[in-house]
Amino acid sequence: MLDDSFTLGSAEPDTPDPDGEVREIPNEQQLDQQESPEGSGNPEPPHRAEPPPDEQNATHVSHSSWQPVDLGPYLRGEVQRPTPSVGLHRADGLQLIYPGREHSVIGEMESGKSWFCLASVAAELQAGNRVVYIHFEESDPTDTIERLQTLGVDDDVIAEKLRFVGPNEPVTSAAMVVLLEPAPSLVVLDGVNEGMSLHNHEIRDETGAAMFRRRLVKPATTVGAAVVGADHVTKDRENRGRYALGSVHKGNAITGSLILLDNAEPFGRGQRGCSHVFVNKDRPGHLRRNGQATRTPSKTYMGSLIVDDDRSWKHHLELAFTEPAEKSPETERDPHAETDEHVFGVVQALIDEGDNATGRKIRARSRYGTDPTLNALERLVMDRRLVKGSGPGGSNRYTVP
Repeated sequence: MLDDSFTLGSAEPDTPDPDGEVREIPNEQQLDQQESPEGSGNPEPPHRAEPPPDEQNATHVSHSSWQPVDLGPYLRGEVQRPTPSVGLHRADGLQLIYPGREHSVIGEMESGKSWFCLASVAAELQAGNRVVYIHFEESDPTDTIERLQTLGVDDDVIAEKLRFVGPNEPVTSAAMVVLLEPAPSLVVLDGVNEGMSLHNHEIRDETGAAMFRRRLVKPATTVGAAVVGADHVTKDRENRGRYALGSVHKGNAITGSLILLDNAEPFGRGQRGCSHVFVNKDRPGHLRRNGQATRTPSKTYMGSLIVDDDRSWKHHLELAFTEPAEKSPETERDPHAETDEHVFGVVQALIDEGDNATGRKIRARSRYGTDPTLNALERLVMDRRLVKGSGPGGSNRYTVP
């Protein structure tokens, strides 16, 4: 454990990121807006180019991220691109999380985001690794610990390897150093929007997302930890099921995978829940070949997350991440296919009758509820099977291109 005098400015030298970007833990002045002492005396990082002679004694130059990166280790093959090797295992052994990269798990309420994160935590703890769990929505660890226990993690392992934080004030760089020493294999940020609000970062502003990343994500990935943020999907029907709520910069800057959970059966105590698992972004590129394509080019079906909480005869619940069937019908490859086809048929029927296919008329004829129908219209528009325009009285009108 580090004493209070240890600051982020005295951390280990910067290391090259596998993509070629130099990752640097920000110092106190950058993150806390506090003046830090000059001349920390850190040794010159070995991968930095030597500064000009007249700048040999300029400490700020020796730590500048604008210095050229030494490309030798990359050219010699000494720096390998990461493979997914952290967290929850699919039934065939596949994992979706890359070490040292940032990830996001998105979905609507009760879609299983926390279950996915905690199953990944359990896998890392049972492998003997350390985990940091920062819960911005719950300061009480009771629920987190109970779930880990039901997933079969021993109490002594939880006590030794897990660091749970339920903060109610912004993080400091010194606090991050303590949390990340010794380095964990996984850091979970549960409730990203609440975390951004806690740090006075606007969730719909690109600058807010970038500042939050510098404060909480970069320090963790710099020490080699995978970071997983649990987030809600956007309320915008044009992008729901594709992006997290808030600035699109959240997804654009992700260096690992963007995972979408789409609930099929609700989760709850004493019952069986299921969500379909999709990958919407895979920066390193190892995941899509292990899934099945859907009608949305950027969305790959990876299988189902199933939590069976029927514990009438046992202490532990059953959690499984199943792979897609090798020869699955379209409804299995895309669990929304049946709903989408029905709603498309409703639109086509209204058009054939010479009527305006407005959202209200479509919902009135659909045999599905309001939300499933609106979600189907969103997917059909994104797939370019329908075009959304303005209808009478400011309503939405749908046509077939």
